[in-house]
Amino acid sequence: MHQSVSIRNLNILYLEKGKGDPFVLLHGFSFYTETWVEINLFDKLSREYHVYSFDMPYGIKSRSDKFDVENRNEYAVFLDNLLKTLGINEPILLGASISGEVALRYLSNGYTAKAGIVVGPVNLKTFADRLNRITIPILGIWGERDNISSPENSKFLTDNIKNAEVRLLSGTGHACYLDKPEEFKMILEDYLKRLSI
Repeated sequence: MHQSVSIRNLNILYLEKGKGDPFVLLHGFSFYTETWVEINLFDKLSREYHVYSFDMPYGIKSRSDKFDVENRNEYAVFLDNLLKTLGINEPILLGASISGEVALRYLSNGYTAKAGIVVGPVNLKTFADRLNRITIPILGIWGERDNISSPENSKFLTDNIKNAEVRLLSGTGHACYLDKPEEFKMILEDYLKRLSI
């Protein structure tokens, strides 16, 4: 069941389930909270974590003209306000596409998390010089055939973030978690198990 919270006069819908350490799921530009439910990631994670999935202000169900969509740092500040309002501390962050960028900007601003997982994050070149501020473990996942954020962009993570690693999902595009959801979940499970978080 959806819940809602007001942030900057915006009504933000979200899903919440489970107990344990917080795990935050952030969708891509053309998606919404239920994207993670539809591939059974939300329920799977909720067996071990306190999982949140948010409708961000750039999603197709929640798009707001109160934001300059080009000012991605504004979304990073918004994410910090959202997490603080709900008392979510030190989450594991998972963001796809624009949300991958927002998560990395959030972390490079010095906001805290236990780990970051970014899926085909966009626009890395525009703030690559700030990525070295990130000290937590980062996993980058790219679809092998991603034509929106080329897998070659993964070098911005591995060149600038000490604790970064990258996985490619063969035969998949930008939304690789939709193309091969079971393989995507296996990559996540392996990563989280190795980090023991």
